[in-house]
Amino acid sequence: MPMQSETAEQVVANSPQTQSTSGGKHQARRPWLAGVIVILVVAGIVVSGILQRVRVRAAVTKETAVMAVPVVNVVSPQQTAPSHELVLPGNVEPYMTAPIYSRTSGYVKKWYVDIGARVKNGQLLAEIDTPEVDQQLQQSLSNLNTAKANSRLPRLPRTATRGC
Repeated sequence: MPMQSETAEQVVANSPQTQSTSGGKHQARRPWLAGVIVILVVAGIVVSGILQRVRVRAAVTKETAVMAVPVVNVVSPQQTAPSHELVLPGNVEPYMTAPIYSRTSGYVKKWYVDIGARVKNGQLLAEIDTPEVDQQLQQSLSNLNTAKANSRLPRLPRTATRGC
């Protein structure tokens, strides 16, 4: 009667309820169930990240399309009276420089316009006194008169020239 001598502990250990809680098949299912849960959580994170990027890309594409349209303001020009003159300081410098010499030398006799003042086309700016040129002019006029006098000599009657 060894069977009757079984203790209460052995009976409890052999009962079907105790086997399911103490380890057997139920513990074998837990790693598989945990793996499925981890895979589902990772898949959920990946899917939510992808959906968020798709939404952001669609928003950026829509905003880019709206901003790609240029805004143009059209203004018709109208002629009005000038309200005031705008005077700004500045220097005008040439791209290339070339030395410029006067045709004659002289001295400034009188200034009519200051440097930097506004002038009109044909306005007299200064008078220049040229004594060397004036002397050359007088010499040339004297040479001209001598040449004219010499050209009249053959026309004079011979009597007038022999009397000397």
